[in-house]
Amino acid sequence: MRAIGVSMVRNEADVIEAFVRHNLRVLDRLHVVDHGSFDGTREILEALEREGLPLTIAHDATLAQRQAGVLSEAARAAFAAGADVVFPLDADEFLRVSDRALLGRVIAGLPPDLNAALHWRTYIVDFDAATSAHPLAAVRTRLAIERHGLHKVVLTRAFADAPLAMLGPGNHTVWPDGTPAASSAPPRLARIASALAALAHVPVRSAAQLVRKVTLGWLAHRAALPANPDLAFHWRELHDEFARDGPPSAARLLDIAVNYGLPQAQWRPARDVARVSDPLPLDVELRYGALVRRDTDALARDFAQRLAREVAT
Repeated sequence: MRAIGVSMVRNEADVIEAFVRHNLRVLDRLHVVDHGSFDGTREILEALEREGLPLTIAHDATLAQRQAGVLSEAARAAFAAGADVVFPLDADEFLRVSDRALLGRVIAGLPPDLNAALHWRTYIVDFDAATSAHPLAAVRTRLAIERHGLHKVVLTRAFADAPLAMLGPGNHTVWPDGTPAASSAPPRLARIASALAALAHVPVRSAAQLVRKVTLGWLAHRAALPANPDLAFHWRELHDEFARDGPPSAARLLDIAVNYGLPQAQWRPARDVARVSDPLPLDVELRYGALVRRDTDALARDFAQRLAREVAT
């Protein structure tokens, strides 16, 4: 099985090196589109590429967030380059595969018209420990039950053989005929057993990271003029909260982390959300921490202003 990952990232310098090194233990190659990062993400990616890692970097200078289209094109390019399977990934997602050879055989044995789906598991940072360690080194638990009911797709030759197929928002589904309106039925996906493979998701790592992600992410989503702007409802709700109340406290960060991806009307206090011990081992050597830019506040404000102007026009 030749497995290629495709990803579109923006301002993920705190985890991008770990993301690349970890996922390349499973993947044969990784294609990353840097979407105008200004926090050191681009420089770290270029340093990893110079090492000789099987990493291909592209750059997208547009302001709006059009992830589904960009990654659909990247996936088609990966299949054209010889991929048997393509994993669309976000920079805060880490493949956990118990047996890569078996995973290849399972995917190869799927019906030819089916793409696959991975369990999407939310991992929680110990925010007290994270103050003195890399955030991923402080990931010790995950949610016992995922209330959002979402998964992440794995693209097979079924995607490559369907010329109109498109990834859905967030890489949660595939629309065989290009859009939900054009598709005649909900897309069918083959679920991969979580004991074999799953995707560890670490969306909340610090107050600064989350505020920047939500502020720029929500504006970029709106700038793309989506048919349904509330597809990013979780960004909208947090964007409004941070604009009103300022950065979240450690306690609020934990509440956000354990409820991430759910409408706030469905949130529960962190103490009432069951977690299980499942450390996410940071078992890769990280060399480029010095390339992470800490002085990004002014750049972020300028970027947000440009996004806001694009939304308004």
